[in-house]
Amino acid sequence: MAGIGTAHLRDAEQSIIRVEHLVVEFPAPRGQKVHAVSDISFDVLPGETLGIVGESGCGKSTTGRALLQLPKPTSGKVVFEGVDLTGLTSEAMRQVRTKMQVIFQDPISSLYPRRTVAELVLEPLAIWDVGSSEDRVQRARLMLSEVNMDYDSVSWRRPYEFSIGQCQRISIARALMLNPRVLICDEPVSALDVSVQAQILNLLEDMKRRYGLTMIFISHDLAVVKNVSDRVLVMFLGKVCEVADAESLYSAPAHPYTRALLMASVISSRALSRAGAQPTTFAEEEETQTEMPSSVTPPSGCRYRTRCPRAQEICGVQEPIMREIKTDHFVACHFPLGAPASTEATAAGHSNT
Repeated sequence: MAGIGTAHLRDAEQSIIRVEHLVVEFPAPRGQKVHAVSDISFDVLPGETLGIVGESGCGKSTTGRALLQLPKPTSGKVVFEGVDLTGLTSEAMRQVRTKMQVIFQDPISSLYPRRTVAELVLEPLAIWDVGSSEDRVQRARLMLSEVNMDYDSVSWRRPYEFSIGQCQRISIARALMLNPRVLICDEPVSALDVSVQAQILNLLEDMKRRYGLTMIFISHDLAVVKNVSDRVLVMFLGKVCEVADAESLYSAPAHPYTRALLMASVISSRALSRAGAQPTTFAEEEETQTEMPSSVTPPSGCRYRTRCPRAQEICGVQEPIMREIKTDHFVACHFPLGAPASTEATAAGHSNT
């Protein structure tokens, strides 16, 4: 089930990024709207990695881009280092983006094919007129060496001469050229082979420690998110379902959708077994096999109710509110796992908590 609320937000003064009631909508035919992101809130502490996970179409990539005001949110606040980005001018926002860089899903498409590696990596410094030409080359040498590439060997070559994994290394080096505070990773390993995925993930972890980065890691791969994240946010159809630290969420998911994701993943059986969870609990409540609801006309109340085995009448009329069920473990569900899916009165009491 997916809902609203800010119970999971921490102290605003401690957060480097704080998103409140973010809404992103796009126009659709016949005057309709695509409700890509609908009233979500979350925060990220300095040095933390927030994993955002969910199936395709849940709004996770749109959320990542909305942090950079690309596109500008329909409503809500995106506060970065105490400044609300939604109220900035175009030029002021352009300057903020030097502190928030992105690594995209398809590294080959994100690198202009007619430019050399040197031109691609040096471009951020040239645009912002940072340092002398010699200083820029030294910075490029350093960043490429950090991703295990030799500047003299690759600087004159073009992206199509490299593998996808090598192109992703170049993208990481380019993203770090301006010494950003935040790195937004939009499914950065989904196009890579498993062995190469591990190399890139280890590289990102090294970069995070070495340069004190804060990361937002977006992926549909639960195994990847678990390995790199301090805190995990689960999304479904533009809404937040569950927020918890990685170990707590994977060992004892409280939301039916989170459990469905885990049971559907290739890691679920081994991960749940090692964590001591009881997958048989959910086996008796398998997800209803229906089509993904439309983001143009999403279901009333809880958006997950059309696929949820625990849904009852209240789920269609009242949207669940995010609430804490264990220390730093929050869920937006009238009938979370571990609680009896019995009466409407019980659900109403939970939603008003």
